[in-house]
Amino acid sequence: MIKREKTEFGTVKYYVQTDLKDENYVQTELNNENDNKRIIIKVADSVFYSLYSDGINKHTKKNKNSVYRLFYGEIPKELDAQIAYQKLSELDSLVLSKSDKILDSLKWNDFKRWNGAKAFEIEVIYYHGFPKNEKFEPY
Repeated sequence: MIKREKTEFGTVKYYVQTDLKDENYVQTELNNENDNKRIIIKVADSVFYSLYSDGINKHTKKNKNSVYRLFYGEIPKELDAQIAYQKLSELDSLVLSKSDKILDSLKWNDFKRWNGAKAFEIEVIYYHGFPKNEKFEPY
């Protein structure tokens, strides 16, 4: 754990995870040294954020079937029926702004920053429901 703080949303804990062997996050090729590590942000055992060199994900206990990928750019006015978006909440903005400071302190310059993104793109990952007896962990 690299940081812990109490907020109005609950306790927020920041972790560094190295030597990724997570079957949920498989890359075909390692492009740089940062491809095998990530930052995990845990909020009150109900929300996880994962920061990678190529993107930022959110996973919530309330919607275990879905992963939220940070979306850069403007949300299209004509929405595609296959793609759903969720605007960033106050919690998202708080956590992501602090994550940029942590990335700066670690000098992890190759990692994605939130850069004022305004939404997450929602992707369903478990179409038949979250597997029973599986622990809720970062994706």
